Amino acid sequence: MSADPPIDAAEATALFRYKLVAEAANPRLGPAERGQLVRELASQPVELPDGRLHHFSRGTFDRWLRAYREQGLAGLKPEPRADLGIARRHPELLEEACQLRQELPARSAAQLSAILLARHGIRVAERTIRQHLQHRGLQRAALAQQPHVFGRFEASRPNELWVGDVLIGPYVPHPRTPTSRRAFLFLLVDDFSRLFVHGAWMTEQNTRAGQQVLRAAIQRRGQPEIIYSHTRHYPVCQYSAGRGDDRSH
Repeated sequence: MSADPPIDAAEATALFRYKLVAEAANPRLGPAERGQLVRELASQPVELPDGRLHHFSRGTFDRWLRAYREQGLAGLKPEPRADLGIARRHPELLEEACQLRQELPARSAAQLSAILLARHGIRVAERTIRQHLQHRGLQRAALAQQPHVFGRFEASRPNELWVGDVLIGPYVPHPRTPTSRRAFLFLLVDDFSRLFVHGAWMTEQNTRAGQQVLRAAIQRRGQPEIIYSHTRHYPVCQYSAGRGDDRSH
């Protein structure tokens, strides 16, 4: 009788994360019940495989739940580090992340990483940014206690920057039935004019839906220079002005 194949580190991490969110991932739970479970998970420390205690945030549990719904256990595996050496080769990106955090302390490491990717086409891992900010004393909690007031970034012209987001809507049809499906509102807003460039209700929260909304927006309003998205379901693109080509990251 052959022995079971060994479990690699990524699969072990996925199994550990699933153990934490398994109860909240039950599809029979309603949004209120799931939200209560996630709040309880985020309110207490979790024992890591090495015995240490660690607090995971509500956002982390929500992200794991979304990943499990979309990809199953594979979605809970940690993403491979694709930015090794980036911080050493491009220290100016970490300095820019510090400036962005100081301009708007509410910006998360994920948002800072997305802004750097949109501006420079280089991905810097959230963990790298978070560690650098902590080393510089620029944690959000520390900045919130300082009496400084910083101006917000604002695009200087139409179509310079579009901001995308996805809002979670109700189940349709309502009241909910076994065949009801969750509705998601995909939106694109021009940062300069605050114009709603385009929006559409979708039944799937995925990249294909984001691409459909982006295509319709470009057909209606022209080509943006930069797209910054609060969710990974929008393609993050930077367009080359004057040439009409695009580089999707």
